[in-house]
Amino acid sequence: MIEHKTDYLLVDRAGPHDAYGIVTKTDLVVEGVAKGIDLTKTAALELARKPLVVMNNLDLDIQWVAKKMVSEGISRIAVFEKEKFLGFISDVDILRAVAARKEAKK
Repeated sequence: MIEHKTDYLLVDRAGPHDAYGIVTKTDLVVEGVAKGIDLTKTAALELARKPLVVMNNLDLDIQWVAKKMVSEGISRIAVFEKEKFLGFISDVDILRAVAARKEAKK
């Protein structure tokens, strides 16, 4: 995470019937360091929150995505196209999109 300058990572499934997960810097601190877990010897899979909230419909409006985040109590949604992970949409991305729409209307 430090190397790639990100606050969160996708955690792959342990097998074909498992769910994807997410691990954030907060997870590492709260569920790892604060509990005395040696992060150098712990797999991300052990600290990941599952199941990950995912989105497969790439044509959804940002308002729907924002509502989904609120209803799930999350700030990121993983975006997949079939089985291919495309990335995350975050609450910051939604705010950027709103600002861009406003700027485009000027």
